[in-house]
Amino acid sequence: MNILAEKLKKLSDKSLSVDEYTEREKQFLRLYYDLREKEDNRLLNKLTLKQKQALHGIILNIYRVKNRLGGFSYEVIGDKREQTMLPRIFAVTHVGKFDIEVVSEAVREHYYLLSGDFEHIQGIVDAPFLAMNGVIYFNERVKEDRRAASKKMIAHLKNKGNLLYFPEGTWNLSPNLPVLPCYWGIIDVAREGGAVIIPIAAEQYGKHFVINIGRNFHVAEYEATTEGKADAIAALRDVLATLKWEIWEHGPIVERSRIREGEWKQYVEDRLHEWPYFTMDYINSMTYSPKNVARPQDVFAPVMELKWKKETAFLFEKD
Repeated sequence: MNILAEKLKKLSDKSLSVDEYTEREKQFLRLYYDLREKEDNRLLNKLTLKQKQALHGIILNIYRVKNRLGGFSYEVIGDKREQTMLPRIFAVTHVGKFDIEVVSEAVREHYYLLSGDFEHIQGIVDAPFLAMNGVIYFNERVKEDRRAASKKMIAHLKNKGNLLYFPEGTWNLSPNLPVLPCYWGIIDVAREGGAVIIPIAAEQYGKHFVINIGRNFHVAEYEATTEGKADAIAALRDVLATLKWEIWEHGPIVERSRIREGEWKQYVEDRLHEWPYFTMDYINSMTYSPKNVARPQDVFAPVMELKWKKETAFLFEKD
């Protein structure tokens, strides 16, 4: 049992009073940072960038073996990245637990992973491999921790290291968005670290992944203002969405009549089954919500809670 993940799960109990929630959050953060400190002091996390780069081939072979034993396969339908002397941030769409290992096979280059999932990763078999390859953990709940992670990433890029970054911040289990709204921290980190962004879209069909790698994305083409950063993250999201759309076009055309009832529900259940501590409530809490943009679940929540009666019957009528 993952003790830290269990404590985080208990924080989602909606019956908690404010005082109970505050106390549980304090307990969680104490344990979280105690385990983070122990993890940071392990030998694998003390290795230098050059040492980890030298071990990267071993990690890739481990991932290949794990992927084949797990029945996972992949294909790359496009790779438009250009040669550059700049450090690279691989910006990847996030579809589930196993995309890190599969995308690593396809990308081949060394990177440090940015992860906000320490509470789920610590103590499991994947943790040593991530540490050996390089990982920067941060706590999404704590502003100071997010800032510290940004400083670590910028320093890593200035040291000519690469990053693997999920700008959506969590798994995309939306039924209608190719790419979730993206956090724009990646724009600041790329600019200050002097890095180029390599956009990568990934899609999962059962245990087969389809990967599409786009052209280098340069944040220097956008102004270093609030408006400029908003334009840059919007443009990056558009690029990722286009790459995802190309994956969909690459697949076979399926007639609507052949789509099974409940197929999307089954897809979501399969993804959540990969990591039992993930729930839709947790994923929704990690999804970035831009200002002045209403989510469908928020708009329709009052309607979904309505009870059918004579006075509200018109709301349930179909055109």
